[in-house]
Amino acid sequence: MKNQILFLITFILLSCSKRQENFDLYISNSNYELNLKTGDFKINWYNDYKDKIELSKNEKNQIRKLIFKYNVDTFKGEKNVFGEEPLIMPNFNDKFTLAIDNKIESEISISTQVNLEKSKLNKIDTDIYNFKTEIFKLLSENKDFERNMDTVKIANKKIKRLFL
Repeated sequence: MKNQILFLITFILLSCSKRQENFDLYISNSNYELNLKTGDFKINWYNDYKDKIELSKNEKNQIRKLIFKYNVDTFKGEKNVFGEEPLIMPNFNDKFTLAIDNKIESEISISTQVNLEKSKLNKIDTDIYNFKTEIFKLLSENKDFERNMDTVKIANKKIKRLFL
């Protein structure tokens, strides 16, 4: 009986330690790139604009909790979220790239045309959509992120870009 309990405790500890890996989460779209671990924010098409977003320890912990809550750490490879309705040209504007121990594990692209009420998403796609929503809600409360989003808006007004 003692061996079984010891085995069970060892298994639980090993399972928990696997979830403590070193995560890098990147957000990118046609306007900017953001590394949530380092805080590096870039707008490559706007005079190679670079800035830093300072995330508090609490914000970093909340991001980590969201990764686990929505099982984003378990995805491998590419994943596109776009719903069941027919789209002629889906717009995969927001892309989340998760690297674990400096190795890219997954790239998740989410169409801006997804509507949670109308898109008929499956459970995994709904979790990804909710992950995106909660990440941006968290970031919108950060002053540095909001300042940089204002810069993106100004840059879009100053420089008209054509997407084909």
